[in-house]
Parts: sequence; structure tokens; C-alpha cells
Amino acid sequence: MSAWFISGANRGIGLELVKVVANDPEKVIFAGARNPSKAAELQALASSNANIHIVKLESTSVADATAAADKVRQVTGGLDVVVANAGIAQHWAKATEVHLDALSEHLQVNAVGPIILFQALYPLLLQRKTRKFIAISTLAASITIATQLPIPATAYGASKAALNYILRSIHKEHESDGFIVIPLHPGVVDTDMGQNVAPMFPPEQKFISPRESAESIFKVVESATPEQGGHFLSYDGTELPW
Repeated sequence: MSAWFISGANRGIGLELVKVVANDPEKVIFAGARNPSKAAELQALASSNANIHIVKLESTSVADATAAADKVRQVTGGLDVVVANAGIAQHWAKATEVHLDALSEHLQVNAVGPIILFQALYPLLLQRKTRKFIAISTLAASITIATQLPIPATAYGASKAALNYILRSIHKEHESDGFIVIPLHPGVVDTDMGQNVAPMFPPEQKFISPRESAESIFKVVESATPEQGGHFLSYDGTELPW
């Protein structure tokens, strides 16, 4: 049985990814949600899929990550794949106007949160041979591409660029242990986050569905090789510039 951990699983891309992975009865999924009792669709999904285990996970909580790791240890004893999907994108302002508290919050959730998760789940990844740690990033994290985007993403972009650096560091430190570590752009997706910035994009910008994004992410994660570790990939498997 392959064991997956997916954070931010209560809605959007995370929820769709849980659905995609759960289609394989040989996979066990630990689905992290900030407020499990309010995650009605995820709860319904878990009630009809015995291979889904919901765990409480607030991204910046070390206690939640530790408790989630304990749950995994009890059920499967290890993890093959972690997808750090939880994140926020709530503040769109130019550098001259960005709220410092918003910048701090984005950094805490989008950059610090995944390393909290990695530190908690690292011993469980060591128990398996696959050892894939994937974090959902964004085009806005690419310093090369970000300057071409039509959105002022100072808080969001900076936090995801920090995430990319953290993942690159994890790759460097643990490549010899067989880890495959990848920041992954999920596409420009029609989620609540996507709709917040949709008016800033030109009319011809294509938004993909959360389901299409999740299916593509699943394919990239399943096929990810050691040679791709430490690289910044897009949902279609192509490499993006840092």
C-alpha cells in the first residue's frame, strides 16, 4: 500500500487531488484540513472511502503537524508521498502598498508551513523507499516569469519564492537519501484563489479546472524521477525557470 499525505485537502486542488488518489484502492490518503468538522465534502468523501483518513492540520501549527505524524505512524508506519498543498493568496498589492502583516502571514503559511510539515513527516518518509516531497508553488514564484505577470503579487510571490528556495535546500540536503523534492506549479486554476485575480488577467487567459489540475499533478508526482528532483516543474511536466 502506498501512503500519501495531502495538506489543504478540504477544497479546491487539494480536495480534487484526494479524489484522484483515492480512486486507487492500493493507496492510503491522509488528508489535512484546517477545520475537519467544517470540511463537509471531504468528510463525505472519507465516509465512502475507507482509504481516506482526515487529520487536523493548521499550516503554521507544529502541534497539528506532530499529531498528524502520530496518526500516520499508527495507521501505516510511513509515507511514500507528501503533497504540501495548503496555502493562501489573499493580498494583491504593489510593493509600495503591501500590508506588512499580510506579507508576514503569507510567508508563515506558504513558506514556513511546508517546512513545519516536512520536519514532522521526514521520519515517516524515511520508512519508505519512494520518499517524494512535493509542494504546490506558482508561476509567481519564478523571478524570471513574475515580472511578466499582470498581477501585483508581492506578498504571494515572495512567499512562494521562499518556498521554492526551501525545497531546493531540502533537495540538496536529502538527495543522497533518495528524496525527490519538487516545487510544482498547478496551472492557472479556477479556484477561489484564482477568481480573486481573474479580473487582472487578459480575457484570453485560460483557467483550468481544479480537477484537471489535480489529475495533472497526480501524473507528475507518480512519474517523478530522481533526475527531476530539485527542479521547478509545471503541472504538464515541463521545467520552469527559477
